[in-house]
Amino acid sequence: MARHPEVYASPEWRKVRQFVIQRANGLCEQCLKEGRTEAGKEVDHIIELTDTNKHDWNIAYNPDNLQFLCSMCHNIKHGRCSGLHRFMNPV
Repeated sequence: MARHPEVYASPEWRKVRQFVIQRANGLCEQCLKEGRTEAGKEVDHIIELTDTNKHDWNIAYNPDNLQFLCSMCHNIKHGRCSGLHRFMNPV
């Protein structure tokens, strides 16, 4: 489970998560902005959830602070990959 189980295991999170997925029609919102169509996988906090702000409803549960991303866009946002994969052909 993620770092903040008190948020991610709550009924309120499950409800807002479903809302965000439906709002995005199941598609990655970042990919759509860039002209690609990819299925989303992760509901992401635009302003990152931290120990300091996790009790702030506007950060933790406000749909305006949430976006639906594919795994690659989520990893790029959090610095887990460079994004160069989009320019390379599979071997």
